[in-house]
Amino acid sequence: MSTNQSIIDQKVAELAQLTPQLSRAMANTGKELNSNAIIGDRNWALNTLAMLIGMGDMNDQLQVYVKAATDAGATDNEIQDVLNLASIYAGNPRAVNAARSIAPYLKRESDRLRPNVTEELINVGDHETMVWDNHAAGFPIVLIHCLALDHRTWRDVYPEVAKTGARVIAYDIRGHGWARNAPVTKNLDQLAADLHHLLVKLDIKQADIYGASYGGAIAESFAIDYPAETRSVALIATGLKGFPVLAQRADAAEKDGMEAQVAESLIRWFTPETIARNPWEVRYSRECVRHISVANWAAAWRAMAAGDATEVARTVKVPVLALGGKQDASAVPPIMKQMAAAYPNSKLVTLDPGTHMMPMEQPQAVAEQLIKFYQAVNQNNFRKD
Repeated sequence: MSTNQSIIDQKVAELAQLTPQLSRAMANTGKELNSNAIIGDRNWALNTLAMLIGMGDMNDQLQVYVKAATDAGATDNEIQDVLNLASIYAGNPRAVNAARSIAPYLKRESDRLRPNVTEELINVGDHETMVWDNHAAGFPIVLIHCLALDHRTWRDVYPEVAKTGARVIAYDIRGHGWARNAPVTKNLDQLAADLHHLLVKLDIKQADIYGASYGGAIAESFAIDYPAETRSVALIATGLKGFPVLAQRADAAEKDGMEAQVAESLIRWFTPETIARNPWEVRYSRECVRHISVANWAAAWRAMAAGDATEVARTVKVPVLALGGKQDASAVPPIMKQMAAAYPNSKLVTLDPGTHMMPMEQPQAVAEQLIKFYQAVNQNNFRKD
């Protein structure tokens, strides 16, 4: 029995105590609609939630459908999106009333995923970026997300890494997420400078820099450009240098638009089985690709295509973790092996299963490796072998 149908049955059973005739009619209609629906339980519950917010004075029902949505796999981000959109279409008063009812759930989820974490916009020179910061006392870790996505890439990794006691920072790269309106990206050195400005604003003198894919390319540039501010580097699904094919992805978006980039991106990022299940990470990634502007997408790909740490990697003396995935269709194992070999103090770890979007598709395994690396560097016992 689906989540939606169980809720219908529960409510109709309660109604039967008041009016058996109406309860029978609703039971038959509800079952018929549910059996023929193609939008799925999650969307059904989210759509109902939106309608209830628009109707107003539906606090009890809001609680029911928040639970229905979460039971069907909706995340707090998606429920917050419904609430945000309701403020536009149903008006602020009704959205505020609904927020009062939904707020306890959202706070519980926030406390569970990101205890003691603030989320705020911080000015880093020519733009603002959204930052997660747990303000912990431990040595800082910076998490840099993948191309087209934003700081929410680390949704499931962040709370695990934070258990080390580290101060954990996750932010939006220029041209992405809340930093989408920044002046367009020029190159990786500019993105490294953005991170430098952020650390200055946060009064962080030195940090461990962990990046995934595009974020890893930025981490490489940061370690080269700001060695005094870098204690260690973790490069997840990251190459040593760019390739012409990366620039071709910029050309493709400029020619065909962003919708045409969705399928190819998801196929390279996730396993077919995960795409078929359509969990949060796939839904999130799909919409991020759709929503990023062609200009920001193209600039990011060209910046990564032009990156090349081949000659300068040997100057990076800090510990480097090269974390690859056996099933990664982009940073394939030979690329990861080449990258790890270029750094004099690096260790290669290959996850199996491990895909290009490991921080989202295999978050527990990624978090485990990052924690091991962080603790080894903290204890000054990092070993290449």
